[in-house]
Amino acid sequence: MTLTDKEQRFLTRQKRGHLTTIGPDGWPQVKPLGFSWNAEEATIDITGFNMAKSAKYRNVAANPKVAFVVDEVTVDNAMEGTHFLEIRGWAQQVAGGESPETHLAPELIRIHPTRVIAWNIGSDVPVFEARDVSAAPPEAV
Repeated sequence: MTLTDKEQRFLTRQKRGHLTTIGPDGWPQVKPLGFSWNAEEATIDITGFNMAKSAKYRNVAANPKVAFVVDEVTVDNAMEGTHFLEIRGWAQQVAGGESPETHLAPELIRIHPTRVIAWNIGSDVPVFEARDVSAAPPEAV
């Protein structure tokens, strides 16, 4: 299993995340966006409007290394109320198919995790965790 049950629950209750890709000039580009945890594939799937024409979609074709962050603050100014999950991995363009939501493009970006960094995910006390979950990109990337 790539993500723990606690990490999966954290992702499924979130609506927004931030995807970092590398642009053609070599600089990182960060975009806030919607996403979903794909339990069947153990991936993060990112959909959107005009996905095939977006910079992020083009960026992952040129350089599939990405970072994805989801965070929340449940108690102001307290370490106990800060939670985040950073997932580094390989992204791939997935084209075609039917979009479950008609306003979204059929193309999507699929992130295959290679490293997971978590702060205070499903713990009673703030805990930092980091681990590698895969070393190589999937063959489809």
